[in-house]
Amino acid sequence: MTKLVFLNLYPDDTIARYLLSSYNLSAYVHEYYAGISGFDIKILNLSRDTTTENIVNALLLEKADIISYSCYVWNVNRIIETANRVGSPSGPVQVFGGPDITTEKIQASFSGFHDKAYFVIGEGERKFVELLKYLDTRAGNPDQPLPNGVACWQGDTLVFTPEKTVITNLDEIPSIYLNQYIDPRLYSYQQAFLETQRGCRFRCKYCVYHKNNNKLSYYSLDRVFRELDYLIIDKKIKALRIFDAIFTSDLERAKTIIRHLIGIREQGHPLPWIYWEFTYDSVDEEFVNLAGQLKTRELIRNNEDLVALDRPQHYSDMLNGYTAINCIGIQSFNKSTLRAIGRPRFEPERFKTFMDIVNRHNVVLKVDIILGLPVETMNTYFAGLDFLLQFFDGTDHVLNIHRLQILPGTAMEKETGKYSINYSREAPYYTFSTEHMTREEMRESARLSALLFRIVNSPLRSQFYTLKQQNPLPLKFLMINMWSMLEKVPEVRDTPLFRADLIDDNYWNNRIYRDIPSATLSDLLNEMIAR
Repeated sequence: MTKLVFLNLYPDDTIARYLLSSYNLSAYVHEYYAGISGFDIKILNLSRDTTTENIVNALLLEKADIISYSCYVWNVNRIIETANRVGSPSGPVQVFGGPDITTEKIQASFSGFHDKAYFVIGEGERKFVELLKYLDTRAGNPDQPLPNGVACWQGDTLVFTPEKTVITNLDEIPSIYLNQYIDPRLYSYQQAFLETQRGCRFRCKYCVYHKNNNKLSYYSLDRVFRELDYLIIDKKIKALRIFDAIFTSDLERAKTIIRHLIGIREQGHPLPWIYWEFTYDSVDEEFVNLAGQLKTRELIRNNEDLVALDRPQHYSDMLNGYTAINCIGIQSFNKSTLRAIGRPRFEPERFKTFMDIVNRHNVVLKVDIILGLPVETMNTYFAGLDFLLQFFDGTDHVLNIHRLQILPGTAMEKETGKYSINYSREAPYYTFSTEHMTREEMRESARLSALLFRIVNSPLRSQFYTLKQQNPLPLKFLMINMWSMLEKVPEVRDTPLFRADLIDDNYWNNRIYRDIPSATLSDLLNEMIAR
């Protein structure tokens, strides 16, 4: 009996405690691998923050013949550490796949894996089954070629033939939910992940998603409906994250899915929080109206009713009652920056119309902005935030700022020289400076962004807008003034916000809420308002 172990190192901040990818692979193997009767398959779910020693010990206890790793930017270093200790000439075959596995990444970080290591690049289900077939027959036919889409080292040479085709009928992949492939114990965490489609029509240069998956494919609506019914009605999950790159890539289809969700609630079943992503120019008012019908009450103004606490409230209290969390990626408002990163042109008037519709229907947005993009200056970055924040007044919208990561295998990685981008070569690959933003400007922008994030993404928002209405200063200088005053407060000036060299999204999404108390910020805002 051959033992195959899938290792899932999930992010420590996820409630779900699993990754969708390994379960999809396992389901596909069960359905399409002829030798399945000779296999014992197990999926091992561990937090990314589990020590390497404990991960290694857990894997060694399994006595696996084959170990499969799902590699992402946030877990790949831990996986490499683990695989180095588990692998040996007499040890298990090791298979690496996921978004962080590219030929560039293999050559940069996996050069020591010359024996019994294979790398699945791009969409994995079919390739993984073909790899298992290859491993079955390799002993009797050592000269057979590797499956397309799978790489391995032969001496110091990386052997790889690309596979251009993708699964176009996604129903070919068995449902891990409807077919009971997922561990039933995971439902106790009450969060689930779901794909309704694959592919992305955008070619953003900082993203790896589209690199090996440039065609849009869809699961049938019947399957999507049955999975929604199962997760919401039968399993009573509390949070559902839809992994589609653009949920509204087919707008009428997206509306049909929302109508099905409305129907579930009309049957008396409470809906979970549902996260999906779309673009401001891919929806119409009917879509926004339908999203608004998912709310638990007609008018929601959480910011007006909440007390600011010393903990994050932007993904909990501030979203209470909305059901649908509508995530949109703007990334930058600077046209030269958008052109440099391969994003579509930004249309201010169309965006204003979209925001007017959104606010009129009282739906909530999570708006993504990236700090450190090429051609962006400190001035254009804060001017863009200033433009955006005019639409947040009186709402519960969430401002979501990321620091640019130069992911291996992306087009942006190949253009770092063009834009003089200085960044970390190790995960999480954060950008330190660019041709248009010095290291000191990046450091200052990150600190001011963290302070802005701490205030706007909390019930302190109303005080911020009172100050902003009274003060004609551009946002950048308003935040600099606020920063200068806050730095004089003894209990906060020694926190990482003021002293750390690198401030990033991990900090301003979590620890800053403890470091900078709400009472301190409220007093500061009131003092500035009174001036």
